[in-house]
Amino acid sequence: MEKIKKFLSKIKYYRAICLAISLATLITGIVMSIIISVGANKYQDQTVAKRWDKSGNSSHISVFIKDTAYFGKTQMDGFEYELNNKLDFNSVYAESDESRRFIDCYVAKTSIYLEGPSRSMEVSCMAVGGDFFKFHPVKLLSGTYFSGNDLMQDGVILDEETAWQLFGSSDVDGQKILYGDRVLFVKGVYKKSEGKIYNYARGEKPEIFVPFDLLNSEDNPLNITCLEVCLPNPIENFAANIMTELITLDGSEFEIVDNSSRYGVSNLWMIYKNKKYRSMQNHDIIYPYWEKIARYEEDLLAPKAVIMVVSFVISGTVFIGLILYDISKLTKLKKRNDDN
Repeated sequence: MEKIKKFLSKIKYYRAICLAISLATLITGIVMSIIISVGANKYQDQTVAKRWDKSGNSSHISVFIKDTAYFGKTQMDGFEYELNNKLDFNSVYAESDESRRFIDCYVAKTSIYLEGPSRSMEVSCMAVGGDFFKFHPVKLLSGTYFSGNDLMQDGVILDEETAWQLFGSSDVDGQKILYGDRVLFVKGVYKKSEGKIYNYARGEKPEIFVPFDLLNSEDNPLNITCLEVCLPNPIENFAANIMTELITLDGSEFEIVDNSSRYGVSNLWMIYKNKKYRSMQNHDIIYPYWEKIARYEEDLLAPKAVIMVVSFVISGTVFIGLILYDISKLTKLKKRNDDN
């Protein structure tokens, strides 16, 4: 017994140092995991799957399309039809008659000329369809969102700056505005998110939201450059694989992103591993502002994911090594005592 006590006294400093290293790296790993979790839930544009399906069994998939690769309303309608067929084939049904199996939205960027009481101006706009504001709930200062299911597709949502320039006020929901010979109505006014990253991603130019069907016509068909779907994901990559099968464009003309897993540790690790190639895009796809911000966040979180993994590995290795070392020494000491 005395020999055991003497042995333990000799290694107490060694143990203290090892335990300190293990504890410090464990805390570092926990802090990094918290930072990653906060970053992953920081932007509402990336969390629609969690809002729509509380069970966590759905995925949010984005498809970004070249503006030179035509994908219009006809193709969008065909995509929705085939998606329903795919879900039927895989026995994926809605929980009730009132619920939906998936929600989607689509976007085309263009510009239009508007005439208001104060002045006329050309504005940049996003022509959006489907459940766009479920995916991207911009902050409204007044009014309401419009929907692709609205009977009259004649409402627009202005940004605060455009509202002031056209009307001299931001409280203008319900007011009339002219688009050529058509009378439109202001459904709401939204406030752009503030901050340097948003300014870089969105640019300084005012931008409004208009219904896709308002601008789309046979004479002037709009080209969809972003399609987003939130759908069930009963097994890993189920949703992403379906989307890949249903987009019939050439592989060089579009890119699919699984937003629900983009902030996962494995994905962030790969982003960090390939960071020097990340800016070398071999396509002409122009991302919308929310995707630019999401990629910026990925770049911020990727090194933290590496630090987290390395910290947990070091902490666990040191702690397990210390236990095995102690067991080994105690076993040898006990054996010597037994031999004596």
